[in-house]
Amino acid sequence: LEDELAVVIALQGRVPVKVTGPVKKGDKLVANIEGTASVALYPIDVFAIALETSTDIGIKIIEAVIL
Repeated sequence: LEDELAVVIALQGRVPVKVTGPVKKGDKLVANIEGTASVALYPIDVFAIALETSTDIGIKIIEAVIL
């Protein structure tokens, strides 16, 4: 496959996750429509827990635990 078409999937464990918006260590994460994660407002469809804190409001990569 071309590098641009490759998809990386994590089933469980500590992995880098692309996140939009500020996040605190321990926040529950849900999937966004943009292909990133964001902090869960409601505990529905949570797939990971953040292991890092970032106050950056843009897109960044943090380490998280996939549930």
